Amino acid sequence: MKIALVPLYVDYYENIVSGLKESKDELCRKAVSALELGGHEVTRYDPVTDLQSARAVRQRLSENSADCLVVVPLVAAFSILSDELAKGWRGPLVLLSSMAGTAVPKTMTMTKAVAESQAFGSQAIANGWMRQRLKFQVVHHIPGTHDGDKAISGLLKTIDACRLLPRLRLGLIGQVFDGMTDVLLPADDFTKHTGAKIIEIPMRRIHDLMEKATQAEESALAKQLSQTFAFGTFSPAEKKLSLRAALAIQKVIAEEQLDCAAFNSHGPDGLKSQKLGVMCALGVTLATSAGRPVSEVGDLCTAFAMWLGRKLGGASYYTELDSAYISSHEWLLLNSGEYDLAWLRPRSKPRLLRNTNFEGVNGRGASVCAPLRAGPATLINFSPTPKGDKPYRIQYCEGAIGKKWNPEMGVGNARFEVVGDARTIYENWLSAGPVHHCCTSPEHLGKHLEFFCQEQGWTCLRIF
Repeated sequence: MKIALVPLYVDYYENIVSGLKESKDELCRKAVSALELGGHEVTRYDPVTDLQSARAVRQRLSENSADCLVVVPLVAAFSILSDELAKGWRGPLVLLSSMAGTAVPKTMTMTKAVAESQAFGSQAIANGWMRQRLKFQVVHHIPGTHDGDKAISGLLKTIDACRLLPRLRLGLIGQVFDGMTDVLLPADDFTKHTGAKIIEIPMRRIHDLMEKATQAEESALAKQLSQTFAFGTFSPAEKKLSLRAALAIQKVIAEEQLDCAAFNSHGPDGLKSQKLGVMCALGVTLATSAGRPVSEVGDLCTAFAMWLGRKLGGASYYTELDSAYISSHEWLLLNSGEYDLAWLRPRSKPRLLRNTNFEGVNGRGASVCAPLRAGPATLINFSPTPKGDKPYRIQYCEGAIGKKWNPEMGVGNARFEVVGDARTIYENWLSAGPVHHCCTSPEHLGKHLEFFCQEQGWTCLRIF
C-alpha cells in the first residue's frame, strides 16, 4: 500500500518555544517507521506550513496515486491547512495524533505543554474534516512505542483489507459438503456487493495434479516438512496421498492466484474417491501457513473470515467451537487437523499424525497436532444476511487463548477464555445465528472489524 505522510506545522508558537520545527523531526521519523511496519511504501512530504504548500502537496498526492493519506500535526496547527490539503481526497484518511507520555509530569510548564501537545491542531483538523463530511480515522498514541506502533499498524491492515476486497479471489475447490446450507456463499451476490470473485475449481483438477506429481516432488516436500514437524506413523498410501494432495492444493492456489479458498475433503470426490481417499488437512495447513487461508467442507464463509482474520491478526485458525463442555470461563476450540504455523506456540514441535476424526477409502491422511500461542484472540464468524437490511454480517467475540490444551486429541485445539460467564456468552453467540465454523485469530480485533464492516456497509455484532 502506498502511504502519504503529510506533517502540518505553523511557526506561530516559535515565539514561545524556539526550534520547534527541528525538534519534531524525530516525531516524523518514528511515524514513518510505524507506517512501514506492514511493508507499506511510505512517502514523507515536507511540512505543510501555508495554503500554498497545502495546495502543492494536494497536487502531488493526486499525481502519485497514494492509497492512504496520513496527516500528523507537529504542533498546534491551524485547520485551514488541513481543510485545503484534503479537498477532493476520496481515499482513506488518517489523523495521527501523537502523545508524549502516559502520565502528566509532576512538574509541568506552559512551555513544555506547548512544545509537546498537538491537541489544538488535532481537534481543529478533526472539526474541519467533520464539517466537510470527510470520513477519517484517528490514532492517538505514542509513535515509536509498542502500543503506538501496534495501533497504527492495525489500522493500516484494516484499510489495506478494504482496499484489497474488490480484487479478492476466493477458490471453491470441489463441492460444498452436501446439506451444509449454512456455509453457502452465493457467488453472484458476493461479487455484486464486493467486487470479489469466487473461482469454482472441480476436484478432478486436484486428482489430475496428484497423478502428475513426481517422486522427486514428494521427497522434497517430505524433507522440507521434516525440518518443521515430528512425523507420526502412516501407511505408505496415507503418506503418499497426503503429500501429493498438499502439492496439488498449493499448485492450484498458485495457478489460480487465489487469496483464500474452501476445500472439501469429504464426499464422492474426497474421502470416498480412490484418487484421493484421505483427509487433506496437511495441504490446507501448508496453504494457510503460507498466507493463503483454506477452510474445509467447501465453507467459503469461513474461508473469507480466515482471510480477513489473517490480514488483521497475522494468523487464522480454522475453528469449530465445541459446546458439549463449557466451564465458567472458557470454550473448547478444535477442528479436524487444520492449522496455521504462524500461530505456533513458542518452543513447540508440531506433529503430523494420522487424522483422528475421519477415514477415507485410502486411510486417514496427515493432520497437524500442536498448541496455539497463548494471548489475546478473537473469534470471527462471517455470514450472508439476505433477509436483513445489510447484505453481510460479521459476529465476533474477543477473549484469550489459554495455556491448557489436549494433545491426546491428535489435532490442534485450544481453550478460549472469555470475560464473563462462558455458558451465557455461548448462548448469545448461538442466538446471533453463526455459521458452524469460524476463524480464530490473534489479538483483539473488534475495533478493526467494526471499521471494516462500517466501510463495507455490513453489520458487525460483538458477542459478550
